[in-house]
Amino acid sequence: MRIRQTCVLAAVLILVTGLLGTGCAPAAAEPEEIDDEPTLTPTPAASPTPTRTPVAVTDGDELAVPPLVTTSALEAIRDRGAVRVGVLYNYLPLAGLADNGEVHGYEAALMRKIAERWGVEVEFVQVTRQTRLPMLNSGEVDLLAAAVPHTRDMEQFVEFSNTTFLGGYAAMVRSDTAEQGLALLTNGAIGAVGQDSADAVMAYAEQEGFEPAVQVFGTDEEAAQALADVRVNSVIGRREQLMLHAQSEGMDLLSEYIREEPYAFAVRRGDVALRDLLDLTLQDIIAAGELGAIFSTAFYGQPADVFPERLGEPSFTFENFPAELSDAPAVIDRIREGAALRVAGLQLAEQYGPFDSQSVYDGYNRAVINEMARRWEVPVEEIPQSVGQAGLDRLAAGEADIVVGLRSDRSLVGRVALSEPYFTRGLRVIHMEDVAIRNVLDLELKPAIAAPPVDESQDIIEDNNQLPRVTAVESFDEAYETLRTRAVYAIVGDEYALLMMAEQDEEMALVDERYRPREHAMALPRHDPDFLALVNFTLQDMLADGTLDELREQYFGPLLPDEAELDELEMEIWPGDASFLGVGAYAGQ
Repeated sequence: MRIRQTCVLAAVLILVTGLLGTGCAPAAAEPEEIDDEPTLTPTPAASPTPTRTPVAVTDGDELAVPPLVTTSALEAIRDRGAVRVGVLYNYLPLAGLADNGEVHGYEAALMRKIAERWGVEVEFVQVTRQTRLPMLNSGEVDLLAAAVPHTRDMEQFVEFSNTTFLGGYAAMVRSDTAEQGLALLTNGAIGAVGQDSADAVMAYAEQEGFEPAVQVFGTDEEAAQALADVRVNSVIGRREQLMLHAQSEGMDLLSEYIREEPYAFAVRRGDVALRDLLDLTLQDIIAAGELGAIFSTAFYGQPADVFPERLGEPSFTFENFPAELSDAPAVIDRIREGAALRVAGLQLAEQYGPFDSQSVYDGYNRAVINEMARRWEVPVEEIPQSVGQAGLDRLAAGEADIVVGLRSDRSLVGRVALSEPYFTRGLRVIHMEDVAIRNVLDLELKPAIAAPPVDESQDIIEDNNQLPRVTAVESFDEAYETLRTRAVYAIVGDEYALLMMAEQDEEMALVDERYRPREHAMALPRHDPDFLALVNFTLQDMLADGTLDELREQYFGPLLPDEAELDELEMEIWPGDASFLGVGAYAGQ
């Protein structure tokens, strides 16, 4: 599969080509190298005026892991009525300084949209790849929107927002060879844009077991010309470098990465308040459908990257978002000492009801947690009857370390930290087999039951029918008996509960469609970024090595209808070394 890039007007291509910088972001995991950024002399610009910072060479001490901050930059942003954002001035299409003194590009436009929602001004401050971390840690800027790749190594220096751009090292090929995909790299000369791209090729080749023939080019323009001249069969570079060239006729950008490195905004280590507010605002921009225009304007008319959209109403606004940073003991410290992982979110009933899908989720969550604990070399302490809000209460009281099986919901942002999603949970419709119900649209004026999760089930019925007749029922047993008496036409509810009904009762039939699959995550204390990193890295590794898919198949697979398969689990997997965490498999050798 490949990304087919659509063409834009020639005039736009010429303009953007003239603006496109040739810098290439180095791997964030290593000490940053000296960046020969050009000196730019902007003409006067409208307020607020970008500020310019002298380029300084950093030494090793300045790259030492900083302590967790005790005060959030959110407080300073509110006080001054402005957010100071560190950006690169020469890395379009992400950010660049125009001749009129205006900072533009994708990250700059996105930050303007965020500041607009906060009701504050945005002040762009020049950083380089050498000065950005020292300037962030010193408080000269509140956050970085400076093409910072989200790698595991960097999590010991900063807190990352949700992903803003799906970056990484991608392959551009000629259209007539695109069907071969990344297999093309095994046969012929590969053009690499800069040494960092060449290093990414070598690492990928070692992983895949082939000897690459790599030719390094100084710029993406030179590499693209070599591909057009058939001097190389592919070009490897950062995705944002290659997107414009892939607009040319006869060129394609493959969707597969040889190394994923998504970009995100970065704040000071421990500043979970500003991190979480950024995430909440990004979610608001996505939900409002505004990201597409920002993305397409910056990236040559391309459709926006697709990011998960969380449900729910936010609990906080910019004005009342909790800026206090907790000094409570860190869970990661207990884990490092080998203490038991205290797990909430499980029902662990002595006997589950016949249609109680919580038994399935308990089994899956228990298996996932036990595997995580095995990798961390710690025991597990399970807290029964702690599903949902009961588990969140235990977490808030410091009586639990983690709550499993929660829907990724915007109402939780600012209250807890949420892990990467590790399973999805959708809705289905069930009816008596001799009743003609094709889908949820067929419930117009027909009595129907909204079963747990009641809010979602009721919402989907009401959204798809002008005159719905909905009864909310919290018990699956009650819903089942009501349907059996034909007092209602259908039940809408948790997919696995309804699958259990269909399995037990041959007179009932399921609608084929699966509705609104929602990502579910684990909740952790907000104040413990290293513990969040540990959980995320472990889930990512369990997906990468096939463990999560095996467990999903074991617990969810047997309930699926014949011929149905589990959806692929979407999860970002950040590259880099995680030994700084010092826990089990994530301890330095």
